[in-house]
Amino acid sequence: MNIGRRTVVVAWAAAVGMGAGMARAQPGAYPNRAIRLVVPVSAGSSLDVIAREYGEQLQGALGQPIVVDNKPGANQSIGIGHVVASPADGYTLLLSTTELVRAPLTFPHIRYDPFKEFVPLAHIASTSIFLVVPASSPARTLQELVELSKKAPNPLSYGTIGHGSGPHFYGEMIAVQTGARLSDVPYKGEVPMLPDLLGGRLDAAWVSGLPAAQYAKEGRLRILAGASLSRRATSLPDVPTLAELGVQGTDIEGFIGYFVARGTPSAVVQRLSAELDRIAATPRMRQRMVELGFEPRSGGTVESFQATMQGVHDGWSRANKLVNIKIE
Repeated sequence: MNIGRRTVVVAWAAAVGMGAGMARAQPGAYPNRAIRLVVPVSAGSSLDVIAREYGEQLQGALGQPIVVDNKPGANQSIGIGHVVASPADGYTLLLSTTELVRAPLTFPHIRYDPFKEFVPLAHIASTSIFLVVPASSPARTLQELVELSKKAPNPLSYGTIGHGSGPHFYGEMIAVQTGARLSDVPYKGEVPMLPDLLGGRLDAAWVSGLPAAQYAKEGRLRILAGASLSRRATSLPDVPTLAELGVQGTDIEGFIGYFVARGTPSAVVQRLSAELDRIAATPRMRQRMVELGFEPRSGGTVESFQATMQGVHDGWSRANKLVNIKIE
């Protein structure tokens, strides 16, 4: 991650060096100082990669440094809460996913309202997640994994990005609907989970498209199914969806998008929304989304993104009733 760190350092250096120029800037001009981009997951993750690549292009468009600020943990709620507590002035952006909407439905301690406290700026991609096993696993299909779990002396372990996360729910949906004997092992993100998965210390795991495709190509993982998909992923067309395999409640298409705190001036919202959507529509960025295992999106509006969020909210409200996961 040296490149990512160098980007942040350069951005901060630019912010310091521009101090005198900022003092001469017109009071009402936006932006007239560095903009912080909060990423509520760990450095090195796919979302972090997206943030840094967008940050470089947005910095050129706005003429101010974009400083990526990773605040992982608690199913993104730590980073999200930080943005909620920040001034609604357009100088703190959030890059988030379906968890922004899903987490308040699942965790009693999460108090923010994604519809009342955030304004969606740009829907840049639809997300997916993949069930994988180490290459050493005898399971080559979901059904074989299910049968293997029924014969094993103990439930098979599967890694997730946290207790109560979307992948945790997907694992429990498989267990409830197929009779599989599975036990989730929560991690603080995908990056710290991968060594245990690749080392065979996990029987299975849920990972995003980039590591799934990369390690499958290298022969180190086997991809069994995809979820958060209404159809097969463009980047992995040979991988069936869980819905295809008969597991209900797993086809709620997720999202990746940018947000600001509600109350941000409308002119600022409009400028940020236009610039972010312009970047999302470029051939380079659309191709990058596919390479990372996502479906690129662009050309939407604040209102259409709000409708997408509502659809995800309603879908997960129904999905939560399909399993019995105790959340402390």
